[in-house]
Amino acid sequence: MSSYPPPSPPPSNPGPPNYGQYPPNPTAYNRDVWKAQQRAIKQQARAQRDLARMQMRAMRRRSIVGPLFLLALGIVFLLGQTGRLSYAQAALWYSRWWPLVLVAAGMVLLTEWAIDHSIRASDSPYRGRVLGGGVVVLLVLLAIAGVGSRASISALEWKDTHFGSGFPGFDVALGERHDFDDSLSSPIAAGNCLLIRNPHGDVTVTGSSDDGQVHVTVHKEAFARSDDAAAMKENALQPTFSHDGMTLTLNVATVEGGQADLTVQVPRTTMLTVRADHGDIDIQEVHAAVSISANSGDVSLSGIDGVVNAHVNDEHASFAAHSVTGNISLDGRVDDITVTDVKGPVTLAGDFFGTTHLEQINGPVTFQTSRTKFQAARIDGDFDVALDSELEANQVMGPVTLSTRDRAITLDRVQGNVEITNRNGAVSLTNASPVGQIAINNSHGSVDVGLPGGSGFMVNAQTKNGDVENDFGLKQQGSDDWPTLTGMVGNGGPNVKIITTDGDITVRKAMVAPLPPVAPPPMISVAPMSPVPPVPMAKLPKLPKLPKAPAAPAAPAGRDD
Repeated sequence: MSSYPPPSPPPSNPGPPNYGQYPPNPTAYNRDVWKAQQRAIKQQARAQRDLARMQMRAMRRRSIVGPLFLLALGIVFLLGQTGRLSYAQAALWYSRWWPLVLVAAGMVLLTEWAIDHSIRASDSPYRGRVLGGGVVVLLVLLAIAGVGSRASISALEWKDTHFGSGFPGFDVALGERHDFDDSLSSPIAAGNCLLIRNPHGDVTVTGSSDDGQVHVTVHKEAFARSDDAAAMKENALQPTFSHDGMTLTLNVATVEGGQADLTVQVPRTTMLTVRADHGDIDIQEVHAAVSISANSGDVSLSGIDGVVNAHVNDEHASFAAHSVTGNISLDGRVDDITVTDVKGPVTLAGDFFGTTHLEQINGPVTFQTSRTKFQAARIDGDFDVALDSELEANQVMGPVTLSTRDRAITLDRVQGNVEITNRNGAVSLTNASPVGQIAINNSHGSVDVGLPGGSGFMVNAQTKNGDVENDFGLKQQGSDDWPTLTGMVGNGGPNVKIITTDGDITVRKAMVAPLPPVAPPPMISVAPMSPVPPVPMAKLPKLPKLPKAPAAPAAPAGRDD
């Protein structure tokens, strides 16, 4: 069958084949050329990008943060090796202030940036500085070390507070509690000092001994998993007396899983030094100097006739002193503080984490923390510092100096010179006659001052972004943004200078009675304790062990009760 359409006829004179055509397939050739061109373009772009990166890296300069930190670390290790620096103290400091490392690094980088921009020409590109990878790793490691050390110290403080020093947890958790009571006595000469050391346990001291001896009653607690181990701990917890010149020492050894609570009766005129690591301290009716060192536990004093020096290092502990004739000095870390009816100076300096209450202090008062500093000549009323932002005082004899921040201040019936510095809080002052020099420098808060109506003084008050009001007929001056109040009231006299911002100023009349020249008698006092003759406690003999009960006979086979 023939095809359709029919094939074309062969050429009449076919020539030789065309072997000179190149490429044989023009379409495939054009596609390969285009791909080669695209690859060349990509390689050129990649080379240009790499060249630009190299140029940028060449323009950058290394920061001096790394060398500075290496220099600082070298100095620290050098001081440690030469004995001029304690590694323990350095680690404790670093655990608290390690963020300063990052602050210092940022300050150095910011300073370098400012210097580079100040010396760079306007038409030249900026050559930035970079931190090397090693410096970044070093900063990260220093930050991790700071966080870890702070967490470790907090965990150890929590353990010491709740379980005591050392690691007696197995005996306390798995052992059985054993209680023992005992007593001992020792003579002490008049005017000598009694030193009490008790690492674990409460200490109670009363000046009720009238026979020239120190009488001690001890209650011992021992956690142990056997009677023999408890007996060994009981013997180790036995207090001992030792004499060294004019000092009689009552010492209790450190026993893991054990503590000794001491009740001590001393002659009333015996000087005391008490050191307790884990336990409360209570001292009553001692007419001599008292020195206290407490690391974990509350401190209570009453009826003390002598100088009191106390160091407390427990932010969860409280300090209370009542009816003290003599100086009181407290420093360290304390939670709540209560000091009332004191005839002598009171000095409180440290970190206080709770409320502070002072009442009827017949002597100079100094209260100083990292946030607040207060001084006064006498407090007939009370002085309260709250945990948050309140500071109140009334019936205070000047000169009064107060410097603080972020507090609302209320001082009522203050007599004498007054100087107050505050920010981010209101200030209210009521001054009693006669008016003294008053200087109030506040910012971001109003100021209210009450002055006796019949007194004479000079007023100079100004505020920014606030109003000025007064009850003494003085006219407001200045601009709307900076109103001022100046003038003489009565026959003039002491200067009353008030400056604040973002708050109003009010100078009002107040009818306040002056404070008496002598402090009033205390509202409450501690009655003197009648001497109680000591009653020695005889050591009770140990009860014999009960014989073990015979074993029950075995149940007969086949019975299931």
